[in-house]
Amino acid sequence: MSLLRLFGTLAVLSVMVLAGACGNGSELKADAGADLSIRVGDPPTFDGCGSSGQIRNYKWVIIEAPDLMLGDAGKVIREVESSCSFTLDATMEIQEVGIWVVELTVSDDDGNTSDDTVTMEVSP
Repeated sequence: MSLLRLFGTLAVLSVMVLAGACGNGSELKADAGADLSIRVGDPPTFDGCGSSGQIRNYKWVIIEAPDLMLGDAGKVIREVESSCSFTLDATMEIQEVGIWVVELTVSDDDGNTSDDTVTMEVSP
């Protein structure tokens, strides 16, 4: 085998080893679940269990709220390491009719993130 061919083979093998070491084969992907339709006072359940990858953290944030609740935009509803779904408790009961958009951000140990949204329609 020529020296040039040997170096080329070693370079290809090195790239293959590095590629295998850098990725875990599982792309980080957020899935905030199906859109919700609830009545005022009903506790919604948010389900990000369809998310994939080496997830370290789940963060749920209100990104859009009805006109009377615009101050809630940007409010973190929940941030946890271990639970991909939850139901709002009585202290955060939804009392305003309209369309709410909640964003799920999942992150891994390397600081990578992925986002997805769920729309919640609240009726009287």
